[in-house]
Amino acid sequence: MHRKLLVALLGVSLAVLAGSRIARADGDVSFGIRPVKALEGRTETFSYFSRELAPGAVLNDEALVLNDGDVPLALTLYAADGVTAQNAGTAFASKGVESTGASRGVSLWLSLSVTEIALKPGEERVVPFTITVPPNASPGHHVAGLVVEAPPTEGGDGQFAVNVVRRVGVAVVIDVPGPHVAGLEITGACLREQDDHSATFVVAVHNTGDIFVKGEGSLPIRNSDGGQLASVPLEMDTVLPGDATTFQTSGPVRLPDGDYLLNAVLNYEGKTASLDGVRIKVRDGQPVVGCEPPEDGAFPPTDTTDIAPTLAEHGGPPIGRYVVYGAPFLALALALFLTVARRVRRRTRA
Repeated sequence: MHRKLLVALLGVSLAVLAGSRIARADGDVSFGIRPVKALEGRTETFSYFSRELAPGAVLNDEALVLNDGDVPLALTLYAADGVTAQNAGTAFASKGVESTGASRGVSLWLSLSVTEIALKPGEERVVPFTITVPPNASPGHHVAGLVVEAPPTEGGDGQFAVNVVRRVGVAVVIDVPGPHVAGLEITGACLREQDDHSATFVVAVHNTGDIFVKGEGSLPIRNSDGGQLASVPLEMDTVLPGDATTFQTSGPVRLPDGDYLLNAVLNYEGKTASLDGVRIKVRDGQPVVGCEPPEDGAFPPTDTTDIAPTLAEHGGPPIGRYVVYGAPFLALALALFLTVARRVRRRTRA
């Protein structure tokens, strides 16, 4: 049976200076989007849009779309809601998909002058757009993205095909004035797996405030008697307001079979979030109940907008220019897909 898997491949550029170049993908395809101009005294706005706008405000702005590759491109432009990526960091939702956090529907605040654009190699085009903040917009940070998408290309072998979709985007961060509250809740922690040299833990968090937060802390591990055995450092990337996500951390820890208590502590914006007394059991060297990876065949399609740049060190807006690195990611995606496909076929025959 002929199956297709939609695979989107994207690398991330944390460009912060004007004029930085876009890396090539597949030797021919390379394109990007960025602000036309920066705000005076704010060099970060060379790379992403950051505006403080009151409820009801309307602002006209411009983005620069460029084809830095060797082939002509017919590109689609659209706005997408900002989301927190798995393992934290800022990303964009897929086209037509709403965020579940405070950035839900923020893509509707953006209106593009065009949705289709054709560029010759080396050509660039200024695209006007308008930001319209609803009168009832709540205070805090709201994120959307201007996304540029190239037509899909097909690859793969024989029975299985892979559609590769390349998207790049730039963040549009809107700070609505009013009370800004930082809030973070740790909702879970578990031991995912371990080997002879290290253990991997997963921490679940929820941003309960109205501004970006990022944090650092530790995972103290205690035995059943309460004695501390080890402590694994934690470093959480940015989580958008209202969003929930999980992130992984590893440390040089090897837990023998037994019962343990896991605590989690994260410091952020002068505050502390903690979760105490999470019970974990290790049998035959691995956790009995914990964070199991998905079964073979259960991997969801990867979306380009699930990979995004981190926020600035002070927890500020995301650096929003994406860059395509097609070939290495294509090889990795093909290898993963074909491995899963072979396992599914073997199970079906059995």
